[in-house]
Amino acid sequence: MGNVADAVEIMCVGFIMSEISYLSTLNKELLSAAVFIGMLFGGAAGGYISDYLGRRTCLLYSLGLNALAGFFSSFSTNIGLLIFFRLIAGLGIGGSVPIVFSLGAEIFPQASRGRYLLVIASAWMVGAVFAALSAWLMLGKDIDGHKIIPGLSWRYYAAVCSLPAFVAFMLSYWYVPESPRYLIRRGLVDEAAEVLSTLSVIQVTGRQLAHDQIAFSALPTSETTPPSASASAFLSGTDGSAAGPLTGKETNKSVMDKVREDPFANIRVLFVGQYLRTSIVLMVIWFTLSFGSYGISNWISVLFTDVGIGNPYAASFIFAMANLPGNIISVWLVDSLGRRWLLTIGMVLAAVSVLGFALDQKDAAVVVLSASLFNAFSVMGWNSLDCLSAEAFPTRSRTSAMGILAASGRLGAICGQFVNGSLENNIPVLLFVTCASTLVGGIASWGLQTDTANMALDDRDADDSSNEYDHKGPVKGYASSHQSTALFSPEGSPSISPSSSSSAVWADTENPLQRSRS
Repeated sequence: MGNVADAVEIMCVGFIMSEISYLSTLNKELLSAAVFIGMLFGGAAGGYISDYLGRRTCLLYSLGLNALAGFFSSFSTNIGLLIFFRLIAGLGIGGSVPIVFSLGAEIFPQASRGRYLLVIASAWMVGAVFAALSAWLMLGKDIDGHKIIPGLSWRYYAAVCSLPAFVAFMLSYWYVPESPRYLIRRGLVDEAAEVLSTLSVIQVTGRQLAHDQIAFSALPTSETTPPSASASAFLSGTDGSAAGPLTGKETNKSVMDKVREDPFANIRVLFVGQYLRTSIVLMVIWFTLSFGSYGISNWISVLFTDVGIGNPYAASFIFAMANLPGNIISVWLVDSLGRRWLLTIGMVLAAVSVLGFALDQKDAAVVVLSASLFNAFSVMGWNSLDCLSAEAFPTRSRTSAMGILAASGRLGAICGQFVNGSLENNIPVLLFVTCASTLVGGIASWGLQTDTANMALDDRDADDSSNEYDHKGPVKGYASSHQSTALFSPEGSPSISPSSSSSAVWADTENPLQRSRS
């Protein structure tokens, strides 16, 4: 539901702009950019803070802020207040998105992690359809040209669009636990055990986690049979060798003490050593894909109106439904084809599709089809990019990384709003710029050194990140003293061993946890 709220927040602004006829070009640019400006700062701040204070806590604050600001925007008495409330709503939703994907990456096992992250990513489609369908019913017209629901204005629509954030807040409060990985990194083994006991069907104790005395992935649930891995393998995230022992050393100092000592430790690690190239390439892709896809999505109803489509709300609904085939293809190919290939193919085909819109604006069917194909292919790109971004960085810095990448994307989206506003009267040029931006991102994806499909997450401390680690094996010069210990007999039954190493392997098996989704 967090990603649903993200989609609604972004999509609804375009429909609101279509209903306020007195807006100048500058007003439209500022209103459409406001949510992304908020998301720019909200994503960077939310990701950074959640690496210190926890995923769940920051998620709840972010969703609550989004819901309240979105609701109060419906009472705005002038364009300045409307822009202000949409900016505050953007702060909230910007903070929640990096956390949602990081939390998913830290709970799901590597064999099925891509598929389940795509479930989160695909929720964007639900939000887009909700926003488009609500706009059609509340603001649009029927085939006879009459308003479907007379008497409703954009204010009612804005209030309705705040509902997904309220629902996401409540579901997250009731059902979403803190990340066990985060808790272990903080040395909070009792709290981690409580979460694992809630998610599984047997009781796990902090003592068992601390001494690795329980085969974690053998925790019985309705979804699994006992695989071959230990408790901390889920947390160490290694694939056949250790990324280092998990310790409680972070509990020796308070969170604020560590922030005061080195406030940028979690961010600095993203721009040194092995992560530097990955960070830069992903930032470029986030910027270009956001520039193109959000530029079109936010302005789609306006563009449909500008080219003379009689019922832009119905056309926008078809555009939103194009998310469905993009999501289906993504789920099918994300693990078998790989994240990088899917990202490249999606962005290149999206760039080609938007050319159809640019070259033929007189045929409504061609316009809607081209725009819908662009949406479907860009969704493929977004889904693979979300997986890559959530999996590419160490646990200690994961939400900080997601926040920075999301902020890069919001910066691209902000630029897209102002470029589209200035080119609204020259639609072919607007679409050619969108095509070029998306194509650049697709080409840039091959600057990534590796694909994260079916690879283990990195749970080393940020201080250890300078060690060479290729996501396919041990940290060179580090893992040899922490080799994993088999916890299962040849028959596959779990053997409990107090001496088991904390770096045992998280096997490629089905998720041992009962899923909790918002």
